[in-house]
Amino acid sequence: MPALATSAPMPQVGEPDLSVVVASVNGWEVLEPTLQALDAQPERAFMEVIVVEAVGGPLRERLRAHRPEVLVIEAERMPIPKLRHLGVCRAQGKIVAILEDHGQVASGWAASLLEAHKGPWAAVGGAVENGKRGLVNWAVFFCEYTPYMKPVLEGEATDLPGNNIAYKRPHLMRHAKVLAQGKWESWINDSLRADGVRLASTNAAVVHHIKPFRLGYFVVQRFHFARSYAGMRRVDQSVLTRLVYGAGSLALPALLMARVTKTVLTKKRNLGWFLVTSPLVALFLSVGAVGEMVGYLFGPGSSLNKVE
Repeated sequence: MPALATSAPMPQVGEPDLSVVVASVNGWEVLEPTLQALDAQPERAFMEVIVVEAVGGPLRERLRAHRPEVLVIEAERMPIPKLRHLGVCRAQGKIVAILEDHGQVASGWAASLLEAHKGPWAAVGGAVENGKRGLVNWAVFFCEYTPYMKPVLEGEATDLPGNNIAYKRPHLMRHAKVLAQGKWESWINDSLRADGVRLASTNAAVVHHIKPFRLGYFVVQRFHFARSYAGMRRVDQSVLTRLVYGAGSLALPALLMARVTKTVLTKKRNLGWFLVTSPLVALFLSVGAVGEMVGYLFGPGSSLNKVE
């Protein structure tokens, strides 16, 4: 069973306005600036930061020594959604946000989410921007986050980023079991919309993706993420549907590349970086298509455990 670390959270007066849940699987290099950015938010005294730590060793010692105000849940390595579930179940805030351990929030992030949640929304997602230089890092960003690059829809939306999203706690807890099953936040969002509640996005709450990638490492990561995602969808499909989706994965590289290109052109931002990295983006999308094919036809295997 996961055990709470001995570090004490920052004193709170009553219920926190905002809880932030971070699953830690990538090490101190990216986690530290993520926590520093949260500390810089003017609302920090009214925030609860929960790190579900699955790296172990010196990283936990650093958290105890340098971040005593953070609530640390020590856990064995398991799929990231399950780690997030541990944090969500401990969260006490009126609003519960989910970040990656390499998601550096921008100035005004907390205030923007709290302001947006004065509206009728069950969940509010922000924008995701690239925070790492280099061709591979830009290609990774375009491959994974182009729909969430500014500008995003302002107001009611259906597609929200899983690494920059905040829920009203009652709505989240009604469907938190989805995370315990190893599924991503998009399944929660679909369930919320099925409940008849509304979701929204805002350009004012920005997160910068700051994890550095090497080419070979991301190719492997992309395959495992795509296989695990298709494997999750496969559970509710008939054999015929699995075969159709598996075969249909052959068309994904061209379809997704066209979609990414259209989005970048529509948003009219980072066009130069997209032009020079487009061969890498096409490679990553092709690897993802192979992963989806394997996932639909043969299941997720152990891929979700390997996603970082």
